[in-house]
Amino acid sequence: MIGFEYHNPTQVIFGKGTVPQIGPAARAYGKKALFVYGRRAIKETGLYNRVMDSLRKADMVVVEHPGVKANPVLSHARAGVKLAKREKVDVIVAVGGGSVIDEAKAIAAGAVTEADIWEFFEFHTEIEDALPIVTLLTICGSGSEMNSGMVLTNEEKLAKFGLRAPPLFPKISILDPTVTFTVPPDQTAYGAVDAFSHVFEAYMAREDLDTPIQEGIMETLMKTVIARAPQAIEHPRDYNARADLMWVSSLALCGITFSGAGPLSLPCHMIEHALSAIHDMAHGEGLAIIMPGWMRYMASKKEEAMKKLAQGVFGVDTVREGIEALEKWLSSINCPVRLSQVGIGASEIPKLAQNAYALAQVWELSDSYTPEVIEEIFRLCI
Repeated sequence: MIGFEYHNPTQVIFGKGTVPQIGPAARAYGKKALFVYGRRAIKETGLYNRVMDSLRKADMVVVEHPGVKANPVLSHARAGVKLAKREKVDVIVAVGGGSVIDEAKAIAAGAVTEADIWEFFEFHTEIEDALPIVTLLTICGSGSEMNSGMVLTNEEKLAKFGLRAPPLFPKISILDPTVTFTVPPDQTAYGAVDAFSHVFEAYMAREDLDTPIQEGIMETLMKTVIARAPQAIEHPRDYNARADLMWVSSLALCGITFSGAGPLSLPCHMIEHALSAIHDMAHGEGLAIIMPGWMRYMASKKEEAMKKLAQGVFGVDTVREGIEALEKWLSSINCPVRLSQVGIGASEIPKLAQNAYALAQVWELSDSYTPEVIEEIFRLCI
C-alpha cells in the first residue's frame, strides 16, 4: 500500500425527509445566502418551494442565482461572483446536481478574492479561501457534494477545465434519495456512468495492484452502479436503487476509494472534456464513448488491471470480454458507445485532440497523453 493523506470535512445528512434541514444547515454559517440552482427542474418538482420554506423558517435572507446550465459556463459563474460580492452573502446554498454545485464552488472561491475565477483553472491563482457551501443534491454522478473538485467551461475558449482545492469542500451536504425520483432516464444513466468512471479510472490508475482493500471497495462500488442504474431507470421510485446510486456517487470521488492505491489520474475525464466543451453533450454521455476506446488503447499497457476488472466486476476472463461487457452494460442503459452514434466523425478528431491536450498540459498528463496518443484514442471511439 502506498502512503497517503486523507481528509474529508464534509458533513453528510442522508435519508428520506432531510430536505427541511437545508435552512438550519445554512443558518449555521450566516444569515444571508446566495441560492444557486438550475433552470427549471427544482421549480417543476416543487423542491424550490420546500427549500425556500426551510430557508425562511431559519430566518435566512435569500439572494437567488438561477439558470446554471449543464456543463456550467464561466460567464454565468462570473455573474454569480458579482452578485455574491454586491449582496455581501455569508454562505452559498447549492441545490442541484454536479453542474450547480461546481458553479457554486467557483462563486464561493471568487467571492473572497479580486482575481478572476478563470485564473484558478489555469493555475495562475491559488484558491486559499472560499465562502462556506451547503448543498442539496438532486442528480447523482459528479460526487461534487462530497469532494473539493469543480469543473467549469470557458465558452469563449471552448475549454472545460477542472481543479481541486481544500476550501471547496462543502460544509454540509444533504442527500435525500427521494428528490431523485423525478430525474429522467437519460440523466440517471449519464450520472451513473460518471460515478462509474470515477471509480473505474481510480482502479486503473493504481500503481500498486496488491491493494485488496481498495480493490474490494472499488469493485463493490462499480458492481453496485452496474446493478442499480437499470433498476432506477426502469423503476424511478425504487428507493433502494436511488439511494445506492446517490451514495456510490458521493463515495466514488471523495478520496477514500483510492487512498493507498497511488495518485488519482482521470485521463478519460480529461479526454471527454473536449467532447462536452465543443459539443455541449452530457458529461456521462461522452464518458460512455471514451471509456471503451481508452480501454482498447490501453489493453496491452494495463493488461493486469484490466483482467482484474473483467473478472472482479464483470465476471468474465479476458480483457476483450471485459471491454465487451462494459459496452453491453452502457448500451443497456441507452448510452452511446461510439462517436458515430452522436454524429461525430473522424474529421473532427484533430480538433478534439488539441482541445484535450490543452487540459492534459494543465493536469500534468501531457507526457503520456500527447496529441498523437489522444487522436489514436479518439479513433478507437469511432
